[in-house]
Amino acid sequence: MVCETVSAEEGRPVHRGDWYALVDRITPELQAWLAAHPGRYLLKMTLPDGISGPDQLTLLHQRISEMLAAERRQDLGGAGSQAVLKLDPLMLAGTQASDQAGGLLARLRAQFGPEAHLAVTTGGSGSVFVMAARAGRENEVAAAVARRLGQAAEARLSGALPGIVAVFLEDLDRTEWRGLRDRLDLEGAVRRFLTSGPARRVVAVTCASRFEMFGASPPDAAEGAELRFRNPGHPAAKVAALAPGILSSM
Repeated sequence: MVCETVSAEEGRPVHRGDWYALVDRITPELQAWLAAHPGRYLLKMTLPDGISGPDQLTLLHQRISEMLAAERRQDLGGAGSQAVLKLDPLMLAGTQASDQAGGLLARLRAQFGPEAHLAVTTGGSGSVFVMAARAGRENEVAAAVARRLGQAAEARLSGALPGIVAVFLEDLDRTEWRGLRDRLDLEGAVRRFLTSGPARRVVAVTCASRFEMFGASPPDAAEGAELRFRNPGHPAAKVAALAPGILSSM
């Protein structure tokens, strides 16, 4: 058995760590801007290039700052970036100026979807500044897991014995982990890997997250404390002694 830790960031065009860094960096500026421009605003960002690393983070921060300082309503990008920024009044059904940030975030999540990156900055007199960002393509967390499976099989398994690759999937929230399971994204990616050449060394793959590690109940955690996928094409797939460890729970 070999164990691999895979960060979900490997499959996200917009890295959450970079998004959090951007929010921390820009929040004081947004609070100052709200003080001078009371109201409720929504800054929508389309980021075809994603955010990955300090250079892209610095460039996006600079563009937001310059856009607000110039009081422009949109920034269509330019040389070196395809990001599109658009500032509109915040018009969201069911929200009131007195809404708590948590309730507002829930409504924003319902409108923009599970893959959007959201941040809310509040000011005096009910002023609110929301940032909502999306990449130009869907997240590919399951594909990142499959890539790592192939690398682990080739680098860490000789094929002399039936191999099990155990994946700990990190940097996930409850909604994302459940979505990967309910939509069968993870199952589909792993089963496609099991038809590939490197998978000839792998009799089974298991996947788990922090929710299984810390004993969360389904549906936050997977049934049986992990996902297991048996490789039916492996010669040892039907060996009775291996059955407890490799029989698929899906």
